[in-house]
Amino acid sequence: RDYGQPFAEIFTRFKGDFYAIDPLLFSPAEVIVTAIETGDTFRAGQRDPKMLERSLG
Repeated sequence: RDYGQPFAEIFTRFKGDFYAIDPLLFSPAEVIVTAIETGDTFRAGQRDPKMLERSLG
């Protein structure tokens, strides 16, 4: 719901109450896991540099 909006706007909308913001907003964009035994690497998700740039204004 708040994805892609500048954090300052979200923070203001919640009247500065950080804990009232949807915790999923802080989920990692990308997760990379490497298996120690095999060296295989698994990836999920992706970064969105344009969205990050817009969000940080």
